[in-house]
Amino acid sequence: MRVHFDNVNMTARSGPNTFATRLAQRLLIGNHHVVLEGGDKADVSLVFIEPSGQPLAKKVVQRLDGIWFKPTEYHTKNVGIKALYDKADAVVFQSFFDKDMVEHWWGSNAERQRPTEVIGNAIDLTRVDKVTIPELAKIRASYDKVFVCSSNWHPQKRLKANIRLFDHLRKTQFPNSCLFVMGANPDAMTTDPHVFYTGSQPPEVYLQVFSVADWMIHLAWADHCPNVVVEALSQGTPVICGEVGGTKELIGHGAYGMVLKEAKYNFELADYDNPPDIDVTQVTFLPTRHDLQYDAIPTINIRDAAEDYIELFKRVGAR
Repeated sequence: MRVHFDNVNMTARSGPNTFATRLAQRLLIGNHHVVLEGGDKADVSLVFIEPSGQPLAKKVVQRLDGIWFKPTEYHTKNVGIKALYDKADAVVFQSFFDKDMVEHWWGSNAERQRPTEVIGNAIDLTRVDKVTIPELAKIRASYDKVFVCSSNWHPQKRLKANIRLFDHLRKTQFPNSCLFVMGANPDAMTTDPHVFYTGSQPPEVYLQVFSVADWMIHLAWADHCPNVVVEALSQGTPVICGEVGGTKELIGHGAYGMVLKEAKYNFELADYDNPPDIDVTQVTFLPTRHDLQYDAIPTINIRDAAEDYIELFKRVGAR
């Protein structure tokens, strides 16, 4: 099948582009063709969020990671997204949270009588079998517990809350522990010598960090299906998250991690750059990995995701 990827930059490190690159590579392994131009000559166009303006195939599938829901942005930044949503042959959502939010504002897809699928972000599941970074190995050997958080940081990701939770865990349960803060533009800094800021790192580095971490802390508010959580899970690292958003779906609603309670959110327009606070003191006990259920999480294997996309393309008539 000839698949056109629209509105994608394969050299960028953002969430949609990272997943697009992984999906394209897997489709190529499956002997499909991936094109970034000439969509009108393809069997199907997979449009990430909204059209770029180049020609599309006769069959179009839209992939959504939610919509703009800040009050000052809802009516302006969603114009192109909504226009495609109204006419696409099928829609893929990253999480059930995203599906519920979009359908809350733009109506049910069942009424449109077109297929929809929830297909989350995914990755190759190869485990890191050896730590090759001497500094990382030294840190791992120095601490009883290693925590990690990662993002392209902005207020919605709630880095301050991540650090507060780490501080709470050090004081109450794990005095000999450290936290890695990975990713660009951290918006919360601390002088705690047990918090290590790494900046943005390539896969060969961040996967090693995830492989040695005991837990990931990801308290982002109303997140969709974060690649960083998928990457951590690929290395067997359990995750602490909040209950608003799609992250909890990735960990089987707490089966492989912990979901913190927070204020109810009913998809109203909200300023995600000023997210609500979350009570980190509700974490009074962290289970061991042996008490968690890794097999309860949904598939995060890029091979499975690629097969789901091909089946959906066939359902809309792409050949």
